[in-house]
Formats: sequence, C-alpha cells, structure tokens
Amino acid sequence: MHIPVLLKEVVEILAPKPGEFVVDLTAGGGGHAFEFAKKIGKSGKILLIDWDEKVISEAEKKIFSIPENERPEVILCISNFARLDEIMNEIEKKEKIRKPDIFFADLGISSFHLDDPSRGFSFRFDSPLDMRISSEIKLKAKDVVMNFSEKELAEIIEKYGEDRLARKIAKEIVKQRKIKEISTTKQLAEIVERVYKRAGIFYTKIHPATRTFQALRIYINREIENLGKLLEKIPDFSKSGTRVGIISFHSLEDRLVKNKFKEWEKLGMGKILTRKPVVPSEEEIILNPRSRSAKFRAFVFL
Repeated sequence: MHIPVLLKEVVEILAPKPGEFVVDLTAGGGGHAFEFAKKIGKSGKILLIDWDEKVISEAEKKIFSIPENERPEVILCISNFARLDEIMNEIEKKEKIRKPDIFFADLGISSFHLDDPSRGFSFRFDSPLDMRISSEIKLKAKDVVMNFSEKELAEIIEKYGEDRLARKIAKEIVKQRKIKEISTTKQLAEIVERVYKRAGIFYTKIHPATRTFQALRIYINREIENLGKLLEKIPDFSKSGTRVGIISFHSLEDRLVKNKFKEWEKLGMGKILTRKPVVPSEEEIILNPRSRSAKFRAFVFL
C-alpha cells in the first residue's frame, strides 16, 4: 500500500489554498496530490507529472475519487521533471495557465515500484534485475552488473550508495559473474550479503544489499542529475509567493536541495521555510518504515 511520507507536515508548510495551481512533480500513487487537490478545490488546478506511465494513472484515479463539484482541474503529464521547461511551455501553448503557486516533489521510490516484483527494485522478491522507472530508459541494472568494470561498479556503489565496502562488493560481483550470469535481485543481494559476512559485519535494521540496490537505481535513472536540472529550472516558472517543497531520501539529494535553497536565499530570491529539514516522527517511522530517511525542505519565492 502506498503511504505518503510527511503528509501532515508537507500540507502545513506549503499551505495550499482554494483556487491555487499546484504542480506535483512526482505524482506517484497520488498520496500528496490528493491532499493538495482537496485543499485547492474546484477553482484550483493541479498538474500531475510522473516519468512512469503506469504509476501516474494511480494518482489520477485517486484525485478523481474526489466529488466533481469539489475537484480541481487535473492535467496529466508523463515525463521526467528534469524537462520542466518543456512541460510548462507545452502546457502554456494548449491552455491559459499562470505560474504555479506550489512545486512539490517526493524523490522517494514509490511503493508501486517496490511492491511490483517485475520491476526489480527490491530484493524482497526474486525478480529480474531491472530498476528502470521509465520504459524510456534502455539501460537495466543487469546491464550494469554484468558489463561495467570493477572500477566503475565500485565508483557507483561508493558514490550513490555511500557503502564502505563498495570496492569489495564490486570485486565479488565481477568474480561471480565470470562463474554465472547475475540476472536476478536475489543473486545480487546474496553476493552483497556474503561480502558483509566475510568482513564480519552483521546487519540489524538495514539489509547490507540496500545501499547497492539504491546506488544502481540512482545511477540507472540519473536521479541526481535530473534533480539538478529541475532545481535550475524552477525559478524560471515561479512568481512571488511560489512555494517549493522537496522530500529527499539520500544525503546527495538532500545536499543538492539544501545548497540550492541557500543559494536562492543569498541571491535575494526568497526565503527558506525550513531552517532544519523536517523528518518523520517516531510514530510515522513505526507505521511506515520506508519513511525513516526522509527529509523535507521548503522555500518560498518573494
């Protein structure tokens, strides 16, 4: 089941109002979008963007469960938020549209992805090593694992997974792929687990393969690169009063957001609404363990 992270805090800080225009850059299962839609009401407008053509229909379905006389105008867009300029310019051509009041992104991987064995995002299932968020992407996790050099694999796992055993994991992957093709999530998870055990490190809360899987997913879907592009483009489509809210789940993402918000504030473009990142309560983490690494930051243009 899809549970939106930090929902109460996001709605409180971004404060959507009746008649406003909201852009949900990562519509996903529609958890946050649904709350935004209820707040902006019939006179409002919501643009749902998602790179995954399968998942965006879930967000649409959720919003269309709101009675018609209370539901805002809904615009759907299957695209990567890194193309924000193209998306906004295209929409402006088709209909009269003002600059958004809210930009929101939840950078976490959706439950719809994690819970679908065919997508290969989780080692909870023994499934093909894929990890592509969009069918537009050609490179699969299996391609990286089977074809990249030991040095390249180590760099990816170290940079995007921040795993201290990155080099040992890369070495073991290369060794094992010479013996047998690594094509499933279970095979890869077992290889990483073996490296940890040899090093005498035993996990408690987080499975040792978590960081390797995260690293591959971030690399394949160009998540850091796309976030950087998005942050460069948001000011061009903002006005005085536009609020920007971003939930990140990884230190590289959070650092990028934090530094960009600081830069905008220093340039006199607006102010940071969250001096420290907003994190989930202990209660939320118990109810939704996937929220444990979430950090929410917000900014308002002035």
